[in-house]
Amino acid sequence: MKTIQIDGPFAVFSDVHGNLPGLEAILADIDRRGIAQALSLGDLVGYGPSPNEVALLVRDSGIPSLMGNYDQGIGFETGDCGCVYKTDEQRAEGAASLAWTQEAVSDEVKAYLRTLEDHFLLRSSAGDILAVHGSPRRINEYLFEDRPASAMERMAHEFPYPAILFGHTHVPYARPVGETTFVNVGSGGRPKDGDWRVCYAIVEPDALGDPRFVEFVRVPYDYDRLLGQLAETSLITGFAGPSAQ
Repeated sequence: MKTIQIDGPFAVFSDVHGNLPGLEAILADIDRRGIAQALSLGDLVGYGPSPNEVALLVRDSGIPSLMGNYDQGIGFETGDCGCVYKTDEQRAEGAASLAWTQEAVSDEVKAYLRTLEDHFLLRSSAGDILAVHGSPRRINEYLFEDRPASAMERMAHEFPYPAILFGHTHVPYARPVGETTFVNVGSGGRPKDGDWRVCYAIVEPDALGDPRFVEFVRVPYDYDRLLGQLAETSLITGFAGPSAQ
């Protein structure tokens, strides 16, 4: 677990999945707002056509990133992304993505992915915040918003932080459970909530305990550019565009 000092409002994104136009749009929006600190919760690669460019942009921008389940599978060449698929269509898309990404990602980027942390402890004057990819327990555990309250209460008791930040499901939400607020920051590359725009969160640690401590930001991006990049690969599109909204 890596400890990071937080000195004010910060931006946090997750699950960019090789969508370079999406990431560039998020970083531009963060810069426009004058937010000094940003974090990534992982899954830089997979599904999208620019895994190397995304990973290197995050690395070279000095943005701390967690290891997502896809980063783990590609970085360590396990032959498994740790994903769960519900339909044959999703399974086919996942198989195409894993095979293509494993070949496309450079040795330099695989080495970088292997260095990523599995947890961040974010120290602020208002209290500590835990940041993970899937859940505090497993890198690929899906914490959907409709998870039974009893399960969330047990997790809050086991990990008693005022806030836990995560991604993995690609659907943003903030859910208070007892003294802990679970915050899914959504997807910075491949949203699955019916809104094609990429998503990230702005967190205000000084407002911990107030529902307004997190703001979800939706950012449009150059979807046509993404489609052009996808067309040069064997990847299955799988990225909702403006017409899906």
